[in-house]
Amino acid sequence: MKMKRNRAISSLLLILLVLSLAVPVSAAQADGSGVYTIGVVVYNPDSQEMNMFMNYYKDYLEEGFPVKFIFSGEVYSAEEENAFISAVKEQGAQGIISFLGMDVESTMSLCEENEMYYVLGSNILADEDYEAVKENPWFLGTVGPKMEDVYQSGRNMAEHFLGAEAKSFVIMTGGASKGNSLHAARAEGMLDVFEEQAGLVLTDTSDKLAVSEENVTLESEDGTITVTLCPDYTEGGKGLENLEKAFSEGTCDVLMSAFHASTYLDQISAQEQAQGSNIMVGAIDSFTEANFEAIKEEDAFGNSKIDYVEGKYASMAGPAFAMVYNAVTGHPEANTADGTAVRLYQGFWTANSRESFIELYGYTTGIYENAYSCNDLMQVIKVFSEEAAPEKLKELTEAYTVDDVKERILGQ
Repeated sequence: MKMKRNRAISSLLLILLVLSLAVPVSAAQADGSGVYTIGVVVYNPDSQEMNMFMNYYKDYLEEGFPVKFIFSGEVYSAEEENAFISAVKEQGAQGIISFLGMDVESTMSLCEENEMYYVLGSNILADEDYEAVKENPWFLGTVGPKMEDVYQSGRNMAEHFLGAEAKSFVIMTGGASKGNSLHAARAEGMLDVFEEQAGLVLTDTSDKLAVSEENVTLESEDGTITVTLCPDYTEGGKGLENLEKAFSEGTCDVLMSAFHASTYLDQISAQEQAQGSNIMVGAIDSFTEANFEAIKEEDAFGNSKIDYVEGKYASMAGPAFAMVYNAVTGHPEANTADGTAVRLYQGFWTANSRESFIELYGYTTGIYENAYSCNDLMQVIKVFSEEAAPEKLKELTEAYTVDDVKERILGQ
């Protein structure tokens, strides 16, 4: 315990020492106090995932760096994103971290006009979209999961719950029917596992079933397994209506969500009471505070309200910040060697028990020791480290696994 305290104190002293040094002023810096302003595009500030990233920025990074973040309100379209970018330009912002990225060509035209750097903080672009903007010097790149990892996350969860010998499954497909390719890929992965390992009979290809706009119930060849697809968002969509319909048609052993589950746990608990048995719950979501609370709480049967979570964690958004900071301080060469926007990849963490979730959550919320700490990020930011370079940024960004993080935290 004493060693851990000493590491924490050492980290704090290092941060204070570095921040006491003179920070070079670049042409992009507009704030005479030495504080850089960065706009952050969030699709919904009430989303648990967005709150997770926002809290990491404002409660952690703002305390460790001379930076001010300005967060958007709800932004669901390219027009709304571009309007926010124009607004924060007037407030002195030099860069943008976006968690949206709907129409990057129009957005990058605006950023180039306003001389503002732009990076996708935890998202990916289709190849054609990336190719269209990769040479724009104001586009820094993307940080996010590979699509094959998104698909695999659906497979992982389906395999986990098949091992629990459940018979009746509900899959919440979220925005798959509304064009959300990440939700669709997760649902597709789940269906493929049921077809391959449980003999589920698909009435169409798994990719087409994943984007169904109405409830679809499928059965295995021997009739022992049923899977009901429930489409649409549970907030601002018909997802809860579709879930209620699925619950009304029979017992549910497992609910698997291609997005979150924490906002409709009351409906799940009501169904447990009605059917007199436990429902195991899994979500491909994030290591959010809401999931942390749900994991700790017990349902009427003494089980965690959520049993399985696979997804992102808060400080995964740290490398995107480092990229913007390099750019606005006049060192874009620390991000890319050839001037082309980078594509950096991060996968997911998985917790399949209360104990594992609590352990992993602790690595993402520490003030001094964090999965991507201020000290870690300083090593890839040129004004804080002369050794900062593109290969070091890539190495740190893609060292996202539990083992990587444990090594950084425990090896300090």
